[in-house]
Formats: sequence, C-alpha cells, structure tokens
Amino acid sequence: MSFAIFNETYYLSNYPDVQAAVNARIVSSGLDHFRNIGITEGRTLVSPAFDEQTYLARNPDVAEAVRNGIFKSGLQHFIISGEAEGRSGIPTEGPNPTTFFNEKAYLLSNIDVATQVRLGTFKSGLEHYQKVGYAEGRIGFFDGSAASDVITAFGARTQIYGVDVTSVVVDNAGETYDIRTTSVGNNEIDTLIGGAGQDEFVLGYGRLPTTTAFAGTQAFYLNSKDSGSDDYAFILNFEDGKDTIVLSGPPSQYILVPQGSTGRYLIYTTSNSNLGKQSDLVAVIDGNPDLAILNPVDALKSGYTRLG
Repeated sequence: MSFAIFNETYYLSNYPDVQAAVNARIVSSGLDHFRNIGITEGRTLVSPAFDEQTYLARNPDVAEAVRNGIFKSGLQHFIISGEAEGRSGIPTEGPNPTTFFNEKAYLLSNIDVATQVRLGTFKSGLEHYQKVGYAEGRIGFFDGSAASDVITAFGARTQIYGVDVTSVVVDNAGETYDIRTTSVGNNEIDTLIGGAGQDEFVLGYGRLPTTTAFAGTQAFYLNSKDSGSDDYAFILNFEDGKDTIVLSGPPSQYILVPQGSTGRYLIYTTSNSNLGKQSDLVAVIDGNPDLAILNPVDALKSGYTRLG
C-alpha cells in the first residue's frame, strides 16, 4: 500500500471541510485525514494525476469490485495494489504511463530478459516488467520527448527522465554507467510523477567511466538562451527517505531553496555555476521535502550530485 499519489495542497483545496479540520488541529494534515478517514469515505480528489472515473473505465474489474463493496473507490484499489500493477488513473487527456516506458534501456540493462523476449517467453520488456520485473526489484526506465511531457512511473525501482533517452545501461550493482539522450530539456517543462516504489528523478548525469574532468557531464533544463524559468522539471510524489534526485556536476553548482509557504522546494544553479547558465531554475519539487546531499565525498569524482 502506498500513498505516493497523494497531493496535500490539491486535497485540501478540494475539501474545505478537511482544511478547516487541519486549521482547528482536529487532524494534523490532509494526508492524516485521508489515511484514517477520507479513504473509507470514498474521497478521491487527491491529485491532479488521478481521475476516479478514468480509472474505473480503464479497469472494469475494479469497477465491479467497487459496485460489490469490496473497495470504497477505484482510488482505494489503486493505492492498495493498482499502482504496483502498473494501472493508471491519469485523466483521459493525459498519457498512459506505459507510453513512457523505455523498452531499449530495460533490455540493455537486463540481458536475461532480452534473451527471454527473443525466445518468445515474453512479448516485450514491458510485459516482463509488469508481470515479473517490478516485483523482482528491477529498475524501470521512464523517459519523455523533446517537448513538455507528463511522465508517471510505476514499480519498485524506477529512473525517471523528462528528456528523450535513447539508451541507459545499469550494472548489476544498480549503478548507471552509460546514458545517451537526444534532448536536454531546453524549452521543456516536464512533470515527473513518482510511483509507490523507490524513484530516482534524473535531471542530468555525471562523467562516464571513460571520460575525465567534467567531460561527459550533461545537465538538463539549462537552456543557453534562458537563465530563468522557461524550462525545468516539476516533480510530484517525491517521498522523503526513499526517492532521490540526480543532478549533473558537484553540489557547489546548485542552490536549494525550500519554500514552506508554497509547499514546494526549488533547485537553481548557483550564481557562479559553470554548467552553462547561472541562477537558472532546474526543478520544482512539490511537497517541500527535506533534501540533503547523499554523496558529499565522491561528488567531485563522480561528476554528479545525488539528493534525497
């Protein structure tokens, strides 16, 4: 069971009675209310990334279970098991999360799966991931295009890119060591939505093993013609203590700005950044997470910064 889909601001704005209860300190938060009361009341307005009627229409078995009283809502099913099964509740005008699954990256990082697909055991890497791979803890790769995208990931472990990725290779230890992209986020505002598992939001990458110095690093969303907020990643469902964010370059190239009043966390390049643009917005993280640098010792050596 995961409440990763839950958006505090969205829930409170749609249920003023809950907002009043929070203000009166009857409940500690919207999430506290939803977990203990709202979910059994059948409340479903928890995120712009979930639409109850769309979910039921896409999943008639769930609709039947709701009619029979097994679940209070399609959302309850989604939280208990649907998300882990790869089911989607994104509104009809939004994309299906499987659309952004990177088949090539999954097969390159799982040679045994590529063999099974070749032999016909599975029709595709996506089929393997949905039926077996996510439960085995294999990394699912989700990427976008050279335009603005809304990308939803699912599975126990994921890497989420807003840009167009042609190839990602991960070794047996789970370390990414080769990334190829055809876009770098220029003029894009990508919405990256984490799932119930351990999500890694990739906003750039460090040196590849064959390179030296800062060669081979690539930061995303740093348009050479823009030093403002025309391109960035908007991250939803970031879970403290579980999810991570990867940035290109060492920690000294970035400044982290928590905004408690808006419930968001901003990441900018510093005023002396040598990544391409100074004081440029790279990411907006919903939920104002408690971010810290996870690799302070080897950040210079690796050429990237990991936050979590």
